[in-house]
Amino acid sequence: LNDAGETEAFMPVYRQQLRLNGRRQIINPGSVGQPRDANPDAAYAILDVETNVWEHRRIPYNIGAVQKRMRQHDMPERLITRLEHGY
Repeated sequence: LNDAGETEAFMPVYRQQLRLNGRRQIINPGSVGQPRDANPDAAYAILDVETNVWEHRRIPYNIGAVQKRMRQHDMPERLITRLEHGY
């Protein structure tokens, strides 16, 4: 919630630092696999509780190896191909 008591949403930006406002917040940096933002890299975040700063980060991973295992487990092809495109 912001100072007016309204809910705010932010889309994470790679290497963006976000200063937190001291209130309870739900932060979702993304995930490994099933991206929705046209970036297939794994997403994660660093939270520095001393400075109250959250930083969004990305890192590449072996998508081909994951897709191979997904096919071995008969997962839906649409989910498998989504990994390489990031949407």
